[in-house]
Amino acid sequence: MSTLLYNPDKKNKQQFIEEFVVRTSVFEEIFNDIQTGKMKTPEQHYLIVGQRGSGKTTLLNRLKYAIEDDLKLNKWLIPIIFNEEQYHIIELVNIWENIASYLEDFYGFTGLSEEISKNTSKKDFEQITIDILIKALNKKEKKIVLFIDNIGDLLKKFDELEVRRLREILQTIPNIRLISGSPVTLESLTDYHQPLFEFFKVIQLKGLSSEETIILLKKLAEINNQTTKIENIINNTPSRIETLRTLSGGVPRTVALLFMVFIDDEHGNALTDLEKVLDMVTPLYKHRMDDLPTQQQKIVDAVAKNWDAVSVKELSETLRMESKIISAQLRQLEKNQVIEKRTTDTKNHIYLIKERFFNIWYLMRYGRKQDRQRVIWLVKFLELWCDGKEIEKRILNYVEKSKKGLIDKKTHELYGEVYSFFNKIKPETKLLLSETAPKYVYVEITNDDFDKLIDQYFKKKDWESILKTVTSIKRLNTEQKTKIFDFLDKNYSKAFLDLIASKFLKAMDNKSSHSLQELPSFYPLYFFHTGINMLSIKDDEKMIVDTNKNIKSTFKLLLLQNSISEFEKQDLIIYIGSLLSLKYYRMAQSFFDENFDKEIEDYLIKILYVLTQYFITDKKEKIFEKYSPEIRDTVITLSKSILNNQKKLNLFSQNKNTN
Repeated sequence: MSTLLYNPDKKNKQQFIEEFVVRTSVFEEIFNDIQTGKMKTPEQHYLIVGQRGSGKTTLLNRLKYAIEDDLKLNKWLIPIIFNEEQYHIIELVNIWENIASYLEDFYGFTGLSEEISKNTSKKDFEQITIDILIKALNKKEKKIVLFIDNIGDLLKKFDELEVRRLREILQTIPNIRLISGSPVTLESLTDYHQPLFEFFKVIQLKGLSSEETIILLKKLAEINNQTTKIENIINNTPSRIETLRTLSGGVPRTVALLFMVFIDDEHGNALTDLEKVLDMVTPLYKHRMDDLPTQQQKIVDAVAKNWDAVSVKELSETLRMESKIISAQLRQLEKNQVIEKRTTDTKNHIYLIKERFFNIWYLMRYGRKQDRQRVIWLVKFLELWCDGKEIEKRILNYVEKSKKGLIDKKTHELYGEVYSFFNKIKPETKLLLSETAPKYVYVEITNDDFDKLIDQYFKKKDWESILKTVTSIKRLNTEQKTKIFDFLDKNYSKAFLDLIASKFLKAMDNKSSHSLQELPSFYPLYFFHTGINMLSIKDDEKMIVDTNKNIKSTFKLLLLQNSISEFEKQDLIIYIGSLLSLKYYRMAQSFFDENFDKEIEDYLIKILYVLTQYFITDKKEKIFEKYSPEIRDTVITLSKSILNNQKKLNLFSQNKNTN
């Protein structure tokens, strides 16, 4: 495939012609002009403009072969094509010398180079050389169509006088016709001060149409023995053709490079193919950047890293460049099909990279490396490549293969991180992904997702799935904790209690520090929260002591896991408040002694600690000496509430004993 993509002239001629299936209308237009032109006077010269990979080199070679195979043309017209890189051509005369060597090697112009070389020391060597060349052509009644790719690189080597001289020769001598290619529109063609201003007939190679893309895919499928797969895609999921066209920007070489990824759904193979493709396009895309002037390179860098369309104002702020300069460069980039402009309801249009795969390559190679952003290139690829159903299918496939150990570690980690970016998937799929992906990967289960899952499983009395849901989520937020405990309070189930108790006890069998940190935080949280609820309604001292031990042990586990949130703090208010209301002051004090070795920093917990001290000590005002007035006022207010609870409990106890 690399020969086809990068060196079409190296392919077998017949095979090359058979595989030339796109750019046919441009070919026919130019070849018809060649067929009808007799070159008795200077003919129209062409410049084919198209970004690298758009088919310029292929088109030039196809025209060369067509001339060679035309029985009328090949009697008098000689096609000569220069290689894309002509490092030995550094001045105008080298072109004529190169033509002479070609004629001598392939068309029997014996002695032509030797005749030219006799004059190398003469001052007017270039004039002598072109005269010798034209004389030789006239003698054999031959004319030349000269094909030069990347002519801009060639012209940069010539000084202005040589460029003017080239124009003069091509305008006055009918023996040579030039058909050239360039990845960008040459500035010398649009500046009326320049020698080549409006000299060429310019043909712009635009992205392939949908029909052309299908034609190319069918030919690629035929070459790679994948016709059935392509026919299935065309017939059953034609939208994927348009996705490929969008991704490739309609650039034939990119379409060809993406072909194997396009027909491959397997994770391992697809990733391997994609990485190979990204590696293969590196020289192509590096050249594309190198072709651009410095200012345009900076603009393309900013647009590519942004990914989504960006305004001139945003670019101006990012690049610290004047808006009018950026606008002018964007117009040139749009003309060269690097940038795509998207109109808005206002005058402030927005811009993005036209070929999205080029943008993906750029993100992979030069994108931000922090955290999750290192995989954003693959996320963007899949966003374009797959619809919602396909993403769901791929994630489920990833989950299944991961569980069976059928995916290598690198692929497992990469795709686990990549799939975590997709939020618009079913809650069940997210849950499966959160269970399967590497532990460091965060899969966001939104509150809405959580509610749907809990409600769905409760209707089925599926306690296993409820427990699975709450333990699979790496960190339940406050809203989710409130949801599940409200739900469990209203729907008490011994089956659920037995289930979680057995799971918790099994997990606690291995009491290493590491294993406890890996323990799902919901287990200790459940017994911590449930114990506090029970404590508030118990009046048996032994049961209170036993429950308190359970509360303290599970709180230690939560501390070990660094999972104390607002929800747990609200539980602590109930816990400490209940102990103080029941006059278990030392038990409340022991909670702080066992769990907080250092000075307490959290404001709410500090309030509870001072409140406990307030009830233990006789010198109540002294405990406030090192605390702010706000803490004193809050503690005094809370103490009044605790004292009021104590009175109510005493009254309740007296009434109970009387009865």
